[in-house]
Amino acid sequence: MAAAPRSPEDRRAQILDVAVRLLETVPFDDLSMDKVAVEAGVSPPLLFHYFKNKPGFRNAVLEASASELQRRMTPDATLPVSGQLRAGVETFADAVIEHPTIYLAVMRMAGSGDERMRKIYRGMRRTFTRWIGASLAELGVPTTPALEAAISGWQAFMEEIVLSWLDEPTMDRTDMIDLCERAFYHLLPAAGVDVDALDVTR
Repeated sequence: MAAAPRSPEDRRAQILDVAVRLLETVPFDDLSMDKVAVEAGVSPPLLFHYFKNKPGFRNAVLEASASELQRRMTPDATLPVSGQLRAGVETFADAVIEHPTIYLAVMRMAGSGDERMRKIYRGMRRTFTRWIGASLAELGVPTTPALEAAISGWQAFMEEIVLSWLDEPTMDRTDMIDLCERAFYHLLPAAGVDVDALDVTR
């Protein structure tokens, strides 16, 4: 019995899945619609039917890629709070290390003024920032504007450290993670948090 034909939504999702998978090995600028069509087993005109044009296709691929990256960046909420920060840093670092092409492409397009990409990029960072704030709240630390700003600034620092490490790994991965974790605890007092009163291992 022949398989039921895919719905337009399923076919579009399949094409995006193929494109996201290709981005694991192909730089974003080198990702062509023809190559994706071949890998997906469809004709190139079908991509134009679903995505209208090349910019529409590229934006859809980045949105799908960023959603997958954001999912990978979500830390394990079942861990004790005392161990969540370390796990969160490792989760973020590994997501960027394993998918630098996607992360850099989203960053670049967000910085170029593309409003859709800016929202995606902010959403990726906001997910992590809110998780950090919620973890601190469980330790009795109230969320304040100063704390939110400190967390956001620390995330920018961590992002730069991870990306620099990718370009030139002058330390091993464990030392890089240690640096990011220590920086977080050194930054908290500037936001009025008594780090010594926190029940965490650092």
